Amino acid sequence: MGKRLLGRRAISHLSIRVRKIAHPGKKRRSELRRFPGMFRRWGFLSALFGWLCLVSAALAQTPANEVVSQAMRRGAEAMTAGNFKAAVAAYTSVTLGSPQFAEGYFNLGLALQQADQLDAARAALEKALRLKPGLRGANLFLGVIAYRENRFMDAEASLLLETHVDPRSAKAFMWLGVCRLAEDRPEAAIAPLDKAHELAPSDVDTLYHRGRAYFLVAKDSYAAMFKVDPDSFRVHQVLAESAAEAYRAEEAIAQYETAIQLAPRQSGLHESLGDQYWTSGNLDKAAEAYKTELEIDPSDTMAKFKLGSLEVVHANSAKGVPLLRQALREDPTLRDAHYYLGEGLLDLAQDEEAAHEYQLAIAPDPTDDRAMTSYYRLSQVYKMMHRTDDAHEALANYQRLKAQTQTRQDTRREQIVRKRSQLPVDDPDKFPGPVDN
Repeated sequence: MGKRLLGRRAISHLSIRVRKIAHPGKKRRSELRRFPGMFRRWGFLSALFGWLCLVSAALAQTPANEVVSQAMRRGAEAMTAGNFKAAVAAYTSVTLGSPQFAEGYFNLGLALQQADQLDAARAALEKALRLKPGLRGANLFLGVIAYRENRFMDAEASLLLETHVDPRSAKAFMWLGVCRLAEDRPEAAIAPLDKAHELAPSDVDTLYHRGRAYFLVAKDSYAAMFKVDPDSFRVHQVLAESAAEAYRAEEAIAQYETAIQLAPRQSGLHESLGDQYWTSGNLDKAAEAYKTELEIDPSDTMAKFKLGSLEVVHANSAKGVPLLRQALREDPTLRDAHYYLGEGLLDLAQDEEAAHEYQLAIAPDPTDDRAMTSYYRLSQVYKMMHRTDDAHEALANYQRLKAQTQTRQDTRREQIVRKRSQLPVDDPDKFPGPVDN
């Protein structure tokens, strides 16, 4: 029966992805090598970084030789202007005038690297390290040069040294991860790329390579899973998750239902199916899926939260409110639970408690869509409580946020459940007209 459930069309999306990574070595390496712009862009910026960090110290350490000092300044100006030939000439004169000055060789190595004279750059950087073995940045650039020359083992050795010399060097950890990706070792690349991300969380190159490493590890894992058991419920679960991420709710539902046929008592499947039913607007089936999930795992906080929210939506607030309260006791961070608890309490005429829950739903981010809908509900509650000023203020906040989000209407209409703890936000265009306070 299992094999009949997994038809050719059903596995097409996954099998295509699996085939693409079945023999990944050359593809991965060539993809990484397609970024010469990154090397030049980052190499130049790093040269400037090295200059900014070292020149002030270098000038202070330079022998009392005005000619050498002027050459250092000319080299720095040429690097800033992108005139690497002139920078090479200037720093060469520095090394001739002060042959024991390690920073002079370091800057010469940076300039030569930018001029694509890699052999000469390597020689200059090695000379700098002989003169000053702990010179920060030298091993980093030696590693980059080795990488560009496809000497990955040498690159990794140099980059590891740099991480010991400078444990705060985000670029050293990033390049170590890039090197391991080029060696077809994505799992080994994750740790240094995670460290680079920790040190520089906004670096775009690090974000790209870190995402790439996790992507390759995931694909390798899925490929192995498909090879071991192509008709496993896990295969259908992966296909369902992929469809859900691509906003294909009906396809996701079909795959989750197939997975459930193969593993009807597997925790998590019914909750995920319920999410997709909610997304597609079939709230009755969503509620049934969440109930089944709780039968399998009565301690599932998320299923309690979602079922409680749906009970409130279905005007069964007497059933929904206790579920939501229990979910919040188990996980107080469930922001959307506060919103739906406010809806349920409002339905049960517990206005003051409802207002408190709407305030809790607004607090984490008073500027997003959930805050906008909460402000609208809060204005209604305050009106019923005859708190006119508070009602006006809440309504004003709602109208301000709505005006700011008009350009996002298309995105809102396509919204699905993106996180386990996030439910779809009502479209404010469906709300009644302005509340008359």
